[in-house]
Amino acid sequence: METYKLMYFDGYGLGEPARWLFALAGQPYEDYRFQEGEWPSVKPNTPCGQAPILVVDGKQFSQTKAILRYLAKQFGFFAASDWDQARGDMVADYLDDIRKPLPEIYLEKDEAKKKELLDNYMENFPKSLKNLEKILTENQGGDGYFAGDKITWTDVYFVCNINIFTRMLPKTLLEPFPKLKALMERVESLPAIADWIKRRPVTKA
Repeated sequence: METYKLMYFDGYGLGEPARWLFALAGQPYEDYRFQEGEWPSVKPNTPCGQAPILVVDGKQFSQTKAILRYLAKQFGFFAASDWDQARGDMVADYLDDIRKPLPEIYLEKDEAKKKELLDNYMENFPKSLKNLEKILTENQGGDGYFAGDKITWTDVYFVCNINIFTRMLPKTLLEPFPKLKALMERVESLPAIADWIKRRPVTKA
């Protein structure tokens, strides 16, 4: 039996989607969280100098979506057809594009500049969600998942990204998009996910 170790910071962020896949699969793993000040000494020994990192039977690789695709294939959360796989990849890549400006906004120290950046971001953000709702609706009328007829890693990635967004943006951001909101509720209410959310360590980020 393979052994798994997920290495990430003590927060949700880009490590959380993999934790959700482990939870959905009921797969034991080591949820290793870097302690404060530990990362600089670990970083040179990682494949890309970035986290999260997945260690499988002592062999490691990194990059968030590479990890998610690997786990999805191992645990049965990968879309069945090439077409649905491509649609899932499209959504995941689009989420990355949407999220990309957020670190600059978060790290900006000048409050006036921060507000300007955030205001500019929020002008386009609803358009991005509208596009995602349209994509979701194209699959089974939007009452299921993004790709195919069952949950895939893309749905998990979507929900975890929305949770990242709502740490900086209004928590009501999905209200105008009922299909997206329902998908988020559908995923978070799955027993394995709901249980993980209840018992996971509470962190600031």
